[in-house]
Amino acid sequence: MALRLQTGFDEKGAPQFKDKTYSRVLPTATQDDVFAVGEALASLSSYKLHHIQLLSREDLTRI
Repeated sequence: MALRLQTGFDEKGAPQFKDKTYSRVLPTATQDDVFAVGEALASLSSYKLHHIQLLSREDLTRI
């Protein structure tokens, strides 16, 4: 799971962001569960939450 937090603005007024990633999200977690946890974690930050991403990683092997 990745949270994108808006940390402020640059000199031209464009928003600046910081990404915070969290590993070990259970594969059985629903999107609603991940969203709720992401919002709860973001509420601990002083920055504004921009969006939450659920990241998936799979190992590929050649047989």
